[in-house]
Formats: sequence, C-alpha cells, structure tokens
Amino acid sequence: MEISKTGWWMIGGAGLGVIGIGVFVTLSRKRTKQQALQSTTTTSIGTGVQVTTGNVGTTKQEPNWNSPFDMNYLTDVQKWVAPKNIQVLDDASAKKLAKIIKDAKGTFNDDEEAIKDVFGKKLRDKTQIASLSKAYYQLYKKDMWQHLNSFLSQSEMKEYVSNYVQRLPNYQS
Repeated sequence: MEISKTGWWMIGGAGLGVIGIGVFVTLSRKRTKQQALQSTTTTSIGTGVQVTTGNVGTTKQEPNWNSPFDMNYLTDVQKWVAPKNIQVLDDASAKKLAKIIKDAKGTFNDDEEAIKDVFGKKLRDKTQIASLSKAYYQLYKKDMWQHLNSFLSQSEMKEYVSNYVQRLPNYQS
C-alpha cells in the first residue's frame, strides 16, 4: 500500500501538532514552578525557615529557635525582629557567667549548683544564652555546649540546662 502526498502531509501535520502540544505543556509547567517559587511560601531549611513575602528583596531568614547555643543565634534574631531592638546580655556579664561555667568543672567534684544558678536564675531569654556561648568561645576557644557535656551526665544536662533553656522565651524586646 502506497501513501499519497495528501497522506504524508496529514501525518507530518499531526506530528508537528503533537510536538507543539508537548513543547507548550513543558513550558507551562516550567512557568508554573517559577511562579510558585516567587509567590508567598514558607520553606523549611536546615538552619531555619525562609519566609518570602512575595515582594522582591524582602526575604527574611527565620532563626532556628531551638539552637540558642549557636553563636550566630543572636545576630539571626536581631535580623528577624529588625527594626525592633532586643535586650542582650552585655559583654562583661557574659564573660563573668562564662567564667562561672568554666569553674564549675572540678577535678573530683563538679559544681552543678553553679550551672543550675546560671541557667535557672541569671539568664532571661535564649539570646542571652547565645551571648554567653559566644563569650565562652572568645575566652576559652571551646564550645560551651561541649564543655558542659564533658562533665555533666545526660540526666544532669537535662535537669540543669535543657529544662531551663526550653522554658525561656526566644528573645525580649
């Protein structure tokens, strides 16, 4: 069976139509994805949440509220609440508290009450913990969480540190 010229034109036209529809569908999906990324979204990221307001240039990175021992927590919170100011722990107080934490580790007997006093009574919010962590690192070139973990058991870490930290507000204006 031989196909006439008209048959070939019909097959060619149908093929071009199918290709055209495929290109249209592919491009419209791509455009939809781009519009979804540019619209208002909340996306989880390892360090926090990125919130896009839909306006160009107004993206804010939400701090990871569960990691106040991170030295960058304070700057992340300040960026998040800007232009409002937040209360911070001054350097002298932070260094004083860092020394108390450093001295709490003893050779034979650790001073858990000093740790309980610092986290339970002296610190008022998580930004102050970040300031203390930063001061501790500047003074002793060691991470404060690692230092606490080196001499406190898991149950003591929970009792004297974690339970108090969880109750604290993220920041205070």
